[in-house]
Amino acid sequence: MNKITRNILLAIATIIPSGNALSQIPDGYYDALKGKKGAELKTAVHNIIKKAKVLNYGSGKGSTWWGFYSTDNDNGYVIDRYSNNRVEFDSQGSVASGMNIEHSFPKSWWGGSKNQAYEGLYNLMPSDSKANSSKSNYGMGIVTQTSGKGFYDNGCIKVGDGSEGFKLWQPSVEWQGDFSRGYMYMATAYQDFTWTGEALNSLQQGDYPTLKPWASKLYIKWCKEDPVSKTEAARNEAVYKIQGNRNPFV
Repeated sequence: MNKITRNILLAIATIIPSGNALSQIPDGYYDALKGKKGAELKTAVHNIIKKAKVLNYGSGKGSTWWGFYSTDNDNGYVIDRYSNNRVEFDSQGSVASGMNIEHSFPKSWWGGSKNQAYEGLYNLMPSDSKANSSKSNYGMGIVTQTSGKGFYDNGCIKVGDGSEGFKLWQPSVEWQGDFSRGYMYMATAYQDFTWTGEALNSLQQGDYPTLKPWASKLYIKWCKEDPVSKTEAARNEAVYKIQGNRNPFV
């Protein structure tokens, strides 16, 4: 087991049972993790979080935008982690002006099938449409490009050539921990998926450890530098009320 994988599993083993001070973990929710380690521990986490009652993708009652009204609402304004725009919500279930539903962990990574991962709110965020299209299906990491063709920077996210030798997108410092915990959730909840295309820059096939070493190392670093905020914890609770599963990394 490499050092990075040990760090991930140590984080799981030590943080989840006690919980974050901002979280409201139900009694016994993580009891099945006791005494487990290595791949067995990661799969035990997977088994707890793998099933969710997701909303229908899109707009209207009981849809993604219906959920966003509860999970990403700041006094009537959309919380957009992909831009600094301030956009008001209309009625619950309506699409906010100029915004899309963004898959942080791109849907093309598993072939785009409309499954639970496609509709789950831990991976879906409201996003400025230009930022959404610019992010494309790239993985998340450190963007080293500062100008030129294919470079995008809206003051919140950057897209361009990355430190790993391929295109990446990079969130602002404020959201780096949030997105990292989201990526670790996806790599655990859907560890049994077959990854394809651009995904293979960030992921490897198989239940364990799923994230490639460079990604694990960076996301753990970002999690430490950007710990869970009240906003992130509140979102986790709101999604849990809708879906019945939690992001254990929050």
